Formats: sequence, C-alpha cells, structure tokens
Amino acid sequence: MKTLEGIRSRVRDGITNIAGIQQVLEGKADSKLYQRYLMNVWHYAQHSSTVIGLAGARCVPDHPELARYLLHHALEELGHEAWAITDLAALGVSEDTLRASRPATSCAAMIGFEYFTAGHANPVGLFGWLYVLEAMGDDLGHVVADSIARGLDLPDGVKFLAGHGEADEEHTKDIIAQIETNIPAADMAYVHHVADVVGELYVRMFQEIEAG
Repeated sequence: MKTLEGIRSRVRDGITNIAGIQQVLEGKADSKLYQRYLMNVWHYAQHSSTVIGLAGARCVPDHPELARYLLHHALEELGHEAWAITDLAALGVSEDTLRASRPATSCAAMIGFEYFTAGHANPVGLFGWLYVLEAMGDDLGHVVADSIARGLDLPDGVKFLAGHGEADEEHTKDIIAQIETNIPAADMAYVHHVADVVGELYVRMFQEIEAG
C-alpha cells in the first residue's frame, strides 16, 4: 500500500493546489467551475457500473473473491450519474444542455483507459482506479461539498459530492482490504500503474476544468 498511499497524497496535493479548488475550500466557490466539474462527473460516472462489472466478470475464473467484490460494487454505483443531473438542475443547467456537452480531454482519456483496463488488459488493475477515486472522495468529498453548499447557497445542490463523501470512507477501507488480502503480488505492479495513470489524468481534468 505504500506506493498507492504516495499516489493518493500526490493526487490530493495536485487537486488542492489548483487555484480554483483553493477558492472553493475558502468558501469562494465559482458556479461556472462547479458546473464544469459536474458535467465531467456525469460523463464518467455513467460508465462506472459498466466498467466495474466488466472487470468483475473477467476476474471470475482466476480471482473469484475480487470478482465477487467488483460485481457487488458495480451495483452500488448504479445511478450515481443522476446525482450530477440533480445538482446541475440546482444550478439552472438543463439535462439537454448536459447531454450536448463533451468531457474534458483528460476525462475522456480516463474513461477510455478504464475500459481498456477492465476489458482488454489486466482487470485486477481496475483496483488502482477505484482506489484513487474513492480515496479522493474520502479525502475531499465532504469538505468540498460543505464549502460549495455554503459559498453558493446550494444546500440541495451537492448530492454527488456529499453522497460520495459519506460512502467513500467505507469504500476506501473495503478496497484497501481487497488489495491487501486478495490481490496477488504479481498483479500489484499493474494496480500501481493504473493508479498512477488515473491519478495523473484526474489532476489534469481539474486543471482543464479550471481553464474552462
């Protein structure tokens, strides 16, 4: 876990060092920045259950315990993209506008890399992606949700962030338990690789969101 913890720290620092995110944490949220974030959330969240389920199915023959966890987790992620739609509606963004939008370049690359890992490469590697995103939800979800709710006066417009901030602490613990207990040493290098790539793309996504 030492390598993954290092990636977690690097990603968290990369996100919180972005000027727009620092303003959010200071209670000075920008509604346009938050809109762009939620649009990208919607673009990647709608694929999460499919990607996790795909990796779970491919883990069945050789890693049944990992498969069991992934298939269960795929069900838990169902419908989370709807939270982003609800939050965008609170900002006055219609679903038609959302569906006509396109993800940031790094967001699109992250989605493609998830499908490649789950469907073509080593599906165990998907735990690297899960770890990074769940850990960021655990580290930043509640804090950012509270700051946005106060700064933009949107108590009902932070469903995605608040929901993940609440759930991701336990999800992160579960993922760490799976990594430490059920992932063979031979697969850990690829888990690290996926976490490293996803961490880089995730930070870039926030940089692109800030740039507009």
